[in-house]
Amino acid sequence: MVLKDRKANWYLGLLILVGMLVGYDSMALAFMGARALGMGGAYTAISDDCSAIFWNPAGLMLLEEPSLSSALAFYTQTKDSYASFVSYLEPDSGYGAGALSWYYGKLDPVAEPGRIEYHETHDFCYSMAKPLSNGVYWGGNLRYQREQEPFKKDSVAGWAGDVAGMVKISNGVNLGVSLRDVQQVIKGQSDELGDDGGNMLVGLAFRPDERLTIAIDGYDVLNRLQQRAMRFGGEYRFGQGLALRVGLQKGLDTTWQAWTGGAGVDLANWRVEYAYLGGDYQGIHTMAVTWRF
Repeated sequence: MVLKDRKANWYLGLLILVGMLVGYDSMALAFMGARALGMGGAYTAISDDCSAIFWNPAGLMLLEEPSLSSALAFYTQTKDSYASFVSYLEPDSGYGAGALSWYYGKLDPVAEPGRIEYHETHDFCYSMAKPLSNGVYWGGNLRYQREQEPFKKDSVAGWAGDVAGMVKISNGVNLGVSLRDVQQVIKGQSDELGDDGGNMLVGLAFRPDERLTIAIDGYDVLNRLQQRAMRFGGEYRFGQGLALRVGLQKGLDTTWQAWTGGAGVDLANWRVEYAYLGGDYQGIHTMAVTWRF
């Protein structure tokens, strides 16, 4: 009976996801993971919601119920630029946890006389996670990407894979590791889309009590992107499902610096979240809605 219910949830999620893809308003603005962004991206060792798809798919093992999520972001510096992200997540039912997601970005406008075109990106992703032993999980993504450069007729497409792990060191401490585009690390070359792969993230999350979470991440640990940075984040949960978040990002080899803040509230089976990215992000307003069923 439980397996039948799980299958029904998968079919329902797929139906809703397809409906969202078909009916998504072209003016809608979206970004992935308002909670993660509110905590400055220090999320590799937390990743217990839809953000796990990007930050650490092994965190899908921490899910407790199926959910459908969408996020919204408003870029204050670039008119009409946006990115969309929707996902369906299924917790472990004895065979591992899984997720389906779609990301679409319309960014980096290029102007020519009479018109403006954008860099467009699609990323379709299947994610899964399984336990290795008690408190130790592994996960991965299989992603199909397609990009269209401004004023070019042909798009470029390719496949990418990610691997990740998470360890519950104790009831209050998690360790997370995530390696994106792992096959490019093995090959030691750029991917089909022309980007250097192998962005490695390592993080620790501490929960001194049930209300407070503190996290620290190392971004681009392998320095393949020349964007090494430290990320710090914190979250405090009040009563009635309300949470406040802050974060800080600091480049190690550059002058990059950004700060973030956010909030979230639980309303019955719904979770509504907001984050603001300041500093070198130049202002991005992010909203997210999750339906848990």
